[in-house]
Amino acid sequence: MKNVLLIGIGGVYNYGCEAIVRGTVNILKSINPEIRISYASYNYEDDLRRLTDCDIRIIQRKRIGRWSFHNIVRKLLSLVNIDYILPYDSTDWLDGYDTIFSIGGDIYTLYPDGTYDASLPLFLEKCQARGIKYVLWGASVGKFEKNSKALAFFKKHLRKIDLIVAREWVTVDYLNSLGIVQNVVFAPDPAYFVECPFLDKDKKKQGTTLGVNLSPLSALYHYGNIEIAINKQVEAICGLAGELNCRLMFLPHVFSDSMNDNDLFYLEQIANKVRSKGYSVDVVNSDPGFIGLKRFLNKCDFVIAARMHCAVNAITMNIPTIFLSYSEKANGMAEYVYNTKNAVLSLTEFEDYSQVANVMKKWDEKSCINSIKKFQFNCLLKIFD
Repeated sequence: MKNVLLIGIGGVYNYGCEAIVRGTVNILKSINPEIRISYASYNYEDDLRRLTDCDIRIIQRKRIGRWSFHNIVRKLLSLVNIDYILPYDSTDWLDGYDTIFSIGGDIYTLYPDGTYDASLPLFLEKCQARGIKYVLWGASVGKFEKNSKALAFFKKHLRKIDLIVAREWVTVDYLNSLGIVQNVVFAPDPAYFVECPFLDKDKKKQGTTLGVNLSPLSALYHYGNIEIAINKQVEAICGLAGELNCRLMFLPHVFSDSMNDNDLFYLEQIANKVRSKGYSVDVVNSDPGFIGLKRFLNKCDFVIAARMHCAVNAITMNIPTIFLSYSEKANGMAEYVYNTKNAVLSLTEFEDYSQVANVMKKWDEKSCINSIKKFQFNCLLKIFD
């Protein structure tokens, strides 16, 4: 493994994706300092700016043209209700790569409406046909049972992958239940291996600060309606602030162009309503990136996060953290870090702010972050030597 391509994310405006890229670079460079790593981006200019200090080559990701033969055929077949799935990407730019890492952690799951996207998996199969090893990296997979076509597709596809590196045991167990065993291994999420320069707490601050991350994506998964979600979560946050007598700091973790996936836009709406009820809220609106956000996390005494990688970011700072779950991955990640399910709450449970406050007041969970950071990836990836 000497020339690696990372592919599969929309851009590192999502700090979780940034963390996966940075953590993966650190992991691979620790195994082989001479390894060459490239990242194929649909969001080239923005990603280049955000990753300027990262030892990685960023290349413009190519799409099959809108008026290509395959796209025209796909459109015509859709008119008669025939699905024709094709890869988004061409393969004429892959010369020289020996290994390709799929780093889109949530691609191998169903969308909120139960649909799925097979385009990237099919592209990666085409890479295998060119002799390139295919690693599904830092992934959560499934569940697919709500869509029989998705289940049939992924059961077949997942068996073809050279190596599946699952980031929580829930995924390992699920894959095993589908009979996918031989090519599956466990390893911690790459986000745990991003450098952490801000560990000394600010001893001058007074009072308790609660860091909160909520996302429109999780709201749509759970409530199906943004306005309903905002009103429910405003009530919960005001209740928590009242019971804990704490400061509030809102922590966006995704700065997307899509308002349905933009944490800052969503949290500002909630902050305005919380302020109107007499509570003080600070909102991190400077877009500091995954590492830069650690400066703000460092001011928090406790964090509640809907974005899984925001929770991971806080955990690496040794901050007590509750995962707000809207999918299986949060359950698996919380249990892995704390060896208990007490550190994860559903969005419905979050509405019961008195119970959430009690969990925080009685918190005595012990993080495994120090042992997590000692994980040996070189043994796991030696098959590609």
